[in-house]
Amino acid sequence: MTRMTPLTHLLSLTFAIAGAVACSKPGPAQPPPDAPPPAAECRATGCSGTVCAAEDVITTCEFRPEYACYQSAKCAAQADGQCGWTMTAELEACLANPPDEAAVPPGDEMPQ
Repeated sequence: MTRMTPLTHLLSLTFAIAGAVACSKPGPAQPPPDAPPPAAECRATGCSGTVCAAEDVITTCEFRPEYACYQSAKCAAQADGQCGWTMTAELEACLANPPDEAAVPPGDEMPQ
């Protein structure tokens, strides 16, 4: 076992204290644990534009009449911080009684 000189002992103690002080410095302010998560950059995605997400999502390419309801719906961060469609009376009514295929705007239908 090697014997520490007083200078080596003093340097070791100084580095130990400096390390403890550096580790105890507060970092960036953190939100309180009960705070909602930050709002995501939500957008309509997927081939038919029916997925509301913060990232691009790949889906199958089909078009169902109720998908037309999402064309005017709001995709946004919801109360829980997750992306989702904001349910309004108009969106709920449209989903309950979607337009027939003849009402789907030209160019939105998928080739058969």
